[in-house]
Amino acid sequence: MLHHHKLYAASAYIAKPSGGELLRHGQTSAPDLGQLVLAASSANQAAMPTETFGPDPFFWTYIIVSGLIIAIALFWITKPFWENRWLMEKINAQKLKFITQEQEVTPLDQFELGRMYTSLKDFPSALAEFEEVEEDFNEVGGTLDPEDSMGALAARAQLHNSKGFALMKLEPPRTAQARREFVRAVTYWPEFPEALINIGKELMKRKRFDVAVRTLNTALKWQPGNQEFSDYAEQARKAMDGELSKEEMKQIVA
Repeated sequence: MLHHHKLYAASAYIAKPSGGELLRHGQTSAPDLGQLVLAASSANQAAMPTETFGPDPFFWTYIIVSGLIIAIALFWITKPFWENRWLMEKINAQKLKFITQEQEVTPLDQFELGRMYTSLKDFPSALAEFEEVEEDFNEVGGTLDPEDSMGALAARAQLHNSKGFALMKLEPPRTAQARREFVRAVTYWPEFPEALINIGKELMKRKRFDVAVRTLNTALKWQPGNQEFSDYAEQARKAMDGELSKEEMKQIVA
C-alpha cells in the first residue's frame, strides 16, 4: 500500500515545460495569448530575409519611357521650326559661297539655291534664282558637265520643271507659263517622271482626262512603284470614266 501511495503522489506532479516547476495533476494553466503571438511573430521575422529598400525598377522604367515620349512629341511639334531653321542656315551658307567663291560658283549651285527656296516655300525667290540660272544655261551651254550631254539635258529638264512648279505656287499662280515650263522639261528629257506628273495634273485641272491618263501612265511606267503616281493615274482614269463624285471633281479642278 505504501508503494502505491508513492506512485500516486509522484504522478500528481508534472514538470512545467518552461522552467521545471511542478504543477499538480488536475490543475489547468491557460497559456498567455499575447506571449504566444509575440513569440510567433519573432520566429517569423527571424525566418524571413531582411527586406531591402531601394529604387523601384518599374518606377524608373515609367519615368524613362514617359520622358522619351514627351521628347519625341516635342520634336514632332517643333519639327517644322527646326527644319526651316536648318534650311535658312543652308541658304545663308550657299549665299556666302556666292560672295567668297564667286569664280567657282556654277549654275548648278544657283539651281540648288533655288530649290532650297522652294523647300522654304519662298517661291518668288526661287523663281528669281531659276530665271537667273536659265540665263547662265543659255550663255554657257554645257557648263554642268561638258562631257555628259545627257546629264546636261537632264539638268536642264529639272530646271524647267522646278521653275514651272514655282510658277504654279505663286499667288496668283501663273498657270500658262508653268505649263510651258513643264513641256520644255519633257522636251529636254522625255521620260522625266516628275515633269510628266505635273503635266498630267495640269491636264486634269483643264478636264482633259484622256490625255492626262496617257501622260500619267507614261510617268508610272518609269516609276511603277510610286504610290503617288499610281493614285494620280487612277484618279484621272476614274474622272475620264465619270466615276468621281462632284466633290472629288471640284478638288481636281480647284
